[in-house]
Amino acid sequence: MRKIAISCLLGLVVGLLSFPKPTMCVTMCIVTVTAYHPGVYDPSTGRRGVTASGLKVAKGMIAVSRDVEKNLNLDFGDCVLLHGLGVYEFQDRMARRLQKKVDIYMDCTKKARRFGVKRYIMLVKLA
Repeated sequence: MRKIAISCLLGLVVGLLSFPKPTMCVTMCIVTVTAYHPGVYDPSTGRRGVTASGLKVAKGMIAVSRDVEKNLNLDFGDCVLLHGLGVYEFQDRMARRLQKKVDIYMDCTKKARRFGVKRYIMLVKLA
């Protein structure tokens, strides 16, 4: 009985060690894309148009929700491809309550409103 238990345990350990380890990480995500403009300057806060990375917002920058940032292992300055929209640089974070969202910076409010909401857009992290 003891030999059977030891051999079963040994077989289980060998079986667990022989399974292949996953080598790929997730580098894409389906998101909802909106556009934003920092708006009118507020002298009380003095923080109009500054990203989470500390840079002033500029064309080609995006804000990404924290869950997408974590899932794709994004760092500030990483380039991402929004399928059908172009390549952007990740420089800003969104509020914690938002999930699976991306904001594209636009240089005027009118353009941002005209952009609207685009759903089911593929976001791909570029190497």
